[in-house]
Amino acid sequence: MLQLLVDHLDEIPVEELQNTLDNVDGKKPTQRLLAAIAYKNGVS
Repeated sequence: MLQLLVDHLDEIPVEELQNTLDNVDGKKPTQRLLAAIAYKNGVS
């Protein structure tokens, strides 16, 4: 299942994730987006 999520994340441009981050409310969604952006930028 994790590989499926990673594969899907690879299809989403980091710019789209950053734009979404600008408009998200709530701690959990913000943390998830930050983790996704970090992953896309090579942080592990």
